[in-house]
Amino acid sequence: MVHDFTLVYALDSGMGSQEDVLRRLANSACADVTVGWGRPEHVGLAFSREAIERDAAVRLAVAQVAQALPGAALVRVDTA
Repeated sequence: MVHDFTLVYALDSGMGSQEDVLRRLANSACADVTVGWGRPEHVGLAFSREAIERDAAVRLAVAQVAQALPGAALVRVDTA
């Protein structure tokens, strides 16, 4: 089953530019993410992931983002 959800993160000021963030995501297990920029130093990451349970898909994505963007703080999870 495919699950759609968005993870919203506050970015650490040392994270670099938007291009740096995009490059980190593209070179990670999160290359399938759709990135949205809103509030300054915040990013929305929209995923459409296949998994048996939505919670499993979200947990995996959170772990993958933590590796790609260390120092980013998860603000909220929006599920469809």
